[in-house]
Amino acid sequence: MKKRPAVSVIMSVYNPNPFSQLEEAVDSVLEQTFSDFELLLYNDGSCEAVSERIRQLAKRDPRILYLEGDENRGIASGLNCCIGKARGKYIARMDGDDLLLPQRFERQVRFLEEHQEYGFVGTGAWLFDEDGIWGERLMREKPKREDFLCFSPYIHPSVMFRRSIFEKCGFYDESERVRRCEDYELFVRLHILGCRGYNLQERLICYREGADSWKKRKFCYRLDEMRFRSQGFQALGLTGGKAWICRFRPLAAGMIPRSAGRWLKRRQAALSYGGLQTDPD
Repeated sequence: MKKRPAVSVIMSVYNPNPFSQLEEAVDSVLEQTFSDFELLLYNDGSCEAVSERIRQLAKRDPRILYLEGDENRGIASGLNCCIGKARGKYIARMDGDDLLLPQRFERQVRFLEEHQEYGFVGTGAWLFDEDGIWGERLMREKPKREDFLCFSPYIHPSVMFRRSIFEKCGFYDESERVRRCEDYELFVRLHILGCRGYNLQERLICYREGADSWKKRKFCYRLDEMRFRSQGFQALGLTGGKAWICRFRPLAAGMIPRSAGRWLKRRQAALSYGGLQTDPD
């Protein structure tokens, strides 16, 4: 019987463009100093021409397991398929356009082995675009419920989970009510259920945030997140004026002119760490 890997990396992609970004992302996984992993690469209904390229990419290394959906069902569905097939003790998130620093898995596995009280661990990130690195983001080391008010206190593609977390607390929510904020919903749910996370104060991924990133979320998705925030804040016991204002944050962000929004993102990323950094909208 084939030995179970320590880490299962889950990645769901849909018509990656340019394709070179996916190739670079996969290469950064294969170049990890911690080599006991499998990469579950899920093709979420890409067109046939792109699908064939993804299949060929998956043949680069025997640790890559190629999975395919017959139609585009969204990232939550793709990640859940990967989790269902994963064999590792730990499950690491990865996006198809980001890059990993070589020590990411090594650092996170070591932390989870030494700190059984935490269910998952994230990291900080370098922010980059087509011109290179332009900023950084560090999240609060030990997030509390108040840290969910403005944004998710974890950088989703940087997180490594214990497999048991999904078995105990459930997989990603695939319902339309949390479209494009399924990661935020997951972290809120884990916190409510008493599962705590930690953020390493190291920048162990390069998070792609280009010129259009901050405007990529459609208005309907912002409405969905606003509704979820209202429910999530109530479940977390977050009340008062700040909670009421923060529920409207997704809508307010969508109304900021593109040039101003990009300037604010870069300005926030340049601030010294103090819980002020934000995840992209």
